[in-house]
Amino acid sequence: MPKNKTAATIDVDYDPLVRELESLRRLVHSTHEDFSACDAKDGVLGILRLCPGLSLDQWPTLAEEYGLREWLALPFGEGDYPFLEHLQQTLEELAYQTEHDPLTSLFNRRAFERSLEQELERAQRAGSSLSVVMLDLDDFKTVNDTYGHPCGDEVLVTLGRLMLTQTRRYDVAARLGGEEFALLLPGTGLIKARAMVERLLARMRETQIPCPGVDSTISVTCSAGLVTYKSMAEGTPPDLIALADKALYSAKAAGKDTVVTAPLQDVAAPSKATLVETNEKKFLFTGN
Repeated sequence: MPKNKTAATIDVDYDPLVRELESLRRLVHSTHEDFSACDAKDGVLGILRLCPGLSLDQWPTLAEEYGLREWLALPFGEGDYPFLEHLQQTLEELAYQTEHDPLTSLFNRRAFERSLEQELERAQRAGSSLSVVMLDLDDFKTVNDTYGHPCGDEVLVTLGRLMLTQTRRYDVAARLGGEEFALLLPGTGLIKARAMVERLLARMRETQIPCPGVDSTISVTCSAGLVTYKSMAEGTPPDLIALADKALYSAKAAGKDTVVTAPLQDVAAPSKATLVETNEKKFLFTGN
């Protein structure tokens, strides 16, 4: 195996180490099902390999180059502090990955639903308003079919970036999956929330998005459904999501590229009629 670019900065021949790690990785992957079927009493196996001459600062480059990001490097003989600092950084990176969408860096569905539950409880306790917005890119399937999935990814990233820049520091922006996004606006009433969402939709409409392999830029719109919780009303996270989802459905039916708000009185007594059938939504959003 030829020396890689990292070897020039490391005064140690670690090619034998790389070969050992690659062989071990293949072994672990090939027996993954056997490992996952082990009982809890079998415990967890940790594998230790000492690497003289390799520093903790050099490890990230090696791990990135050889696909060893799942390996945890720990220094020995340097005292406790460097070890604890590195372990803390690793844990923070893992926590970030479990709560964020890898493409857009927005919160994922799990983190959004947890934040909604917390903010709703805070609004009920403090007597404040809370607005929930569901957003969906218009004709996104057409973008993927016409320009390719890399272009679709650029569209998703663009909307994610606008959601972060057009909202406040304490607002919550999330990608729930596919082309579906959501916003959580604490302490925000209906008028202010609608104005904020309309600005976001306008920015998305005006943005020219460059796509890989496409000579010209493209523009894409999105639709939004908005519901505002008032402190005197009853409501649960699923109620608010269902109402915002119904408003989004109405925005799509009204011609897309617009915001529709759920009536305030609906928050106090949401009914099963607010829930949109999955197949009905799929047809309206994608045409399939």
